[in-house]
Amino acid sequence: MIRCMIIDSDHASRRTLSRELAKDDTFSVTGMYDYPSEVPFPVNRKTVDVLFIEAVFRGESGLDFVRSLRNPPLVVITTAYRDYAVECFELDILDYLVKPVEQARFSRTLSKIERILSSGHDAVQQGLAGMVSEDDHTFIRADKKRIRLRYAEILYIESVKDYICIHTASAQYIVHQTLSGFTALLPEGKFMRIHRSYTVNLGVIDSVSGSTVHIGEHNLPIGRNYLQSVRKKILGE
Repeated sequence: MIRCMIIDSDHASRRTLSRELAKDDTFSVTGMYDYPSEVPFPVNRKTVDVLFIEAVFRGESGLDFVRSLRNPPLVVITTAYRDYAVECFELDILDYLVKPVEQARFSRTLSKIERILSSGHDAVQQGLAGMVSEDDHTFIRADKKRIRLRYAEILYIESVKDYICIHTASAQYIVHQTLSGFTALLPEGKFMRIHRSYTVNLGVIDSVSGSTVHIGEHNLPIGRNYLQSVRKKILGE
């Protein structure tokens, strides 16, 4: 069971979040509060798995509350404004939902939460570092800059020791993250791990021959442990 806490001063928003979470038996709402100052116990991974919190409150800041947490759970920001995306980027927020939140968008967030938590907390920490995602893009921290990267631009991601290299048609970005953590945060069904060192964008694959995936001029090996699932997913075998 994934334990969720909701902190939102808007009663309608709280009810909507609670109702949507109740549709999935995997999630349980363990507490709902109007303001961060009302929470009667420490918020951390031992008490909460996911915190849904409004960005700003009257007289209080949801982002400051998140910043104050030690060993924080996964955090999803809910807000009526897009102005806080960069600040969320600095706080390693899992997701940024702009109200009113469409049901399909919320479902993608829940799927992302399940994938990340099933990967373990190490993947969570590595995957969230420097990444805030929205529907079609994410922000990454590379070359001492915050870079907006559209998922559709990604050809494949390569693991290089303690880093990953994100390959696009026009550039390469070196990011201090693990491949498993970064892959867990990508849109479900659009990317796939094909090797312990490679995750590919399924939408840009040109062909598969034997144990090799071809993307333009790039020929990527399919790991022995991944071969069956890759051929089933891509070739329908």
